[in-house]
Amino acid sequence: MDITLQHMKDKILSLAKELIAIPSVSEDTKYAVEILEIVKRELIAYPFTPFASEGIPSLLFTNKEDQPKNFKIILNAHLDVIPGTPEQYKPFVKDGKLYGRGAFDTKAAAAAMILLFKELSQKLSYPLGLQLTTDEESNGKYGTGYQRQQGVTADFAICAECNSNLRVTNEAKGRRIIKVSVKGHAAHSAYAWNGTNAILAMYTALDPIIKAYPSPKIETHLTTVNITKIETANEAINIIPDHCTAYVDVRFEKKDEETIIPRLLSLLPKDAEIEITPLHPAHATPADHPYIVKIQSLVKEIHGEDLPLRLAHGTSDATYFPLSIEFGPIGDGAHHDDEWVDINSLEEYYNILKQFLLSLNK
Repeated sequence: MDITLQHMKDKILSLAKELIAIPSVSEDTKYAVEILEIVKRELIAYPFTPFASEGIPSLLFTNKEDQPKNFKIILNAHLDVIPGTPEQYKPFVKDGKLYGRGAFDTKAAAAAMILLFKELSQKLSYPLGLQLTTDEESNGKYGTGYQRQQGVTADFAICAECNSNLRVTNEAKGRRIIKVSVKGHAAHSAYAWNGTNAILAMYTALDPIIKAYPSPKIETHLTTVNITKIETANEAINIIPDHCTAYVDVRFEKKDEETIIPRLLSLLPKDAEIEITPLHPAHATPADHPYIVKIQSLVKEIHGEDLPLRLAHGTSDATYFPLSIEFGPIGDGAHHDDEWVDINSLEEYYNILKQFLLSLNK
């Protein structure tokens, strides 16, 4: 291997380990600040704008001294993670894979983007942005969403999201959560006839949704609806609950964006209390966009496979940009105990993005 390439591979791995070691759980301000300080140290010579919304920080680096808000390309990565065990914040390498919380989602890819920005930013004639956020796992509205509200735009954004596995992800389902609450009447569980069990009332309330949207057995691009949490305020187990709350997680394809919530509400009882999260829209960038075509050709050239486009079932910050893709290295286990990223694919990822950015130079 070329010594320069090996050196860059080692630098990506080293920075990724340093980022993984920070328990930067989404919206934890203390560790968000700490992990962004690592980035600022790494890119100390480059201009940046700090942002904060509701106390949640994010950074925007630029390759232009006048610090524009309009970019040809934005590289976007999130440095927050879901909660993990203490051991998961101790990164280690085994069989060519880097393990740790955030290795795949998306700290290793972020490390590659940070070092790529450092190498190329002064070699590019066009405005390039590097956007680093700390709240993508919660919904991104205080990071990427807030920066967009402040006027940050891009002709095209590349989000370092997991599960891409070097496939260009140009479409993603949208998401909304419906919080459903029903009431009952409390009673001692030994005297059930004196009460009305809110859990059973909830089962009755949700049954039409479960029947209308059964859990799929195989991957589907269709809209899915899942009951993800049911809770009561009971602290004792011998009380019939008088209140029950459930959360309905809706992942919808673009054509259902306007109709799915009214459809689900029509299946719920009229006396249920309903709260609905803001729309996280479905997203699609045309498959024939020249930047997508170029990146796919580079994947084939550098990785050696002609990989098809991908639709994401989960959401990401890519939805905040009109034209964007999710694109990340090879790995697995996002949000699981054995999360990992393939180290060789990090090198390929770096080189694909490098050649793409250089190809846009005039």
